[in-house]
Amino acid sequence: MKRVLFVGMMILGLMAAGQVSAQNKMAYVSIDEVVQLMPEYKKAMGDMAQFDSALQINYAETVKELNRQDSMYKADSAKWSNAIRTANREKMKKLLVDLQGFEQSYQQQMQQKQEELMSPVAQKATTLINDVAKTNGYTYVFRKEALLVQPEADDLLPLVKKKLGPTAVTPTKPPVK
Repeated sequence: MKRVLFVGMMILGLMAAGQVSAQNKMAYVSIDEVVQLMPEYKKAMGDMAQFDSALQINYAETVKELNRQDSMYKADSAKWSNAIRTANREKMKKLLVDLQGFEQSYQQQMQQKQEELMSPVAQKATTLINDVAKTNGYTYVFRKEALLVQPEADDLLPLVKKKLGPTAVTPTKPPVK
């Protein structure tokens, strides 16, 4: 009798657990795609392009100055005293060191600028996803990139696009190489 009661309680417990899990609505979304839909993303990418352009101009000016000093050194160094030749050689060495350090500095500066510009956009995207999930009754939202298999119906991206409305930016696909 105790076994029948125990088995009955187990069945009731499993049924209750099944009802609780049935109440949990799950979805997935690609955060990268949501970020690319946001108008702030387009502005941030424009700012990144301007920053990159400024760095590239600085690099080009440094190369131009090094080439100018090198040409001047080759043409006029025979007329200069040892002190002037040494001073000009040191200037050129400094410019060369600056150019060699540019690549590492460039990568670091671009990464810092990207974090500075994209962090608020990513936070806003996360808030937007949370709002859409709550509004539509989803209790769990997974990153699409983390899932190997997912049903088409539970993608939050169309709901996010709908919430963004006319401010949503249509992302451009990169050209095929």
